Amino acid sequence: MSTAFVSIVLCTYNGEKYLDEQLNSILNQSYVNFEIIISDDASTDNTLMVLEKYKSDTRIKIFQNTVNLGYIKNFEIALRHITGDFIAFSDQDDIWLPNKLECLVNNIGDKLLVYSNSEYIDEGGKLLNKKLSDISLMYSGTNSRGFILWNVVWGHAMLIKKELLSVILPIPTNAPHDIWMAFKATNCGGIQYINKVLTHYRQHTNTVTHQTFNSAPNKQSRSLKKRYEEYLKNIEWYTILQKNAQPKEQPFYNVFIQLYKQKEQGFAWQLFFFMIKHRKDFFLFRNKKMLSQVVEIRKLCRYEKK
Repeated sequence: MSTAFVSIVLCTYNGEKYLDEQLNSILNQSYVNFEIIISDDASTDNTLMVLEKYKSDTRIKIFQNTVNLGYIKNFEIALRHITGDFIAFSDQDDIWLPNKLECLVNNIGDKLLVYSNSEYIDEGGKLLNKKLSDISLMYSGTNSRGFILWNVVWGHAMLIKKELLSVILPIPTNAPHDIWMAFKATNCGGIQYINKVLTHYRQHTNTVTHQTFNSAPNKQSRSLKKRYEEYLKNIEWYTILQKNAQPKEQPFYNVFIQLYKQKEQGFAWQLFFFMIKHRKDFFLFRNKKMLSQVVEIRKLCRYEKK
């Protein structure tokens, strides 16, 4: 069994309601060789009062921003204070199962990132009988193309080696930090999935969730202006992926981006046939039947005008 030191990063902002429960679930882990780095982003509720109760615990280090910097900047600040060989990431409102850290540390092997399954709970902590694996095809390997349309690794479910920091920082503007870390790790030796539920993932009105930039949800309901703005945002994201992909995958990204831009001229038929041909790559992380995949591809190829 590994005895490596783990830094647990917890970014807080107005999280008073569930913070006690989450911190207690971390402090009661079966794996005991860890520190908790808490960076508060100028909370305006009673978050700091909750954290005050834990200041005497030598495992916990609390840092406070004088002004609100936003999640990504606060996350980067927290990373400056870590001292561990491994880094785990905690939301402020989930519940860790007692063997989470132990299981992740003992299964990361030669990969830079390992992640696990999670089960949804409601605001009161009741299990909702739904797992992350019910909506995504959990993946181990080195193929990064699935990140074009979806995400399969959530920050709260992952553990990384400290070495990964050298290739993920700085985090690109507007790029979700967990997707970015997972993408980079996939291109640097691959990611490892453990088919175990190790976190209870709380869903409530203030939950911050994301998949990736282009999940194509009900685009017809959006104004033409909004659709075009999303189209430009997608190109920006795809270009970031292309620049950071493995050399063997870059031709794929080059062709995809070139064809995606044809949407400004009308329905992108060449993009449609390209995506059909490489359907397994695009939907590597998506739990969708073939007909649903074709329907989504058709939506993604639709004409986008200014």
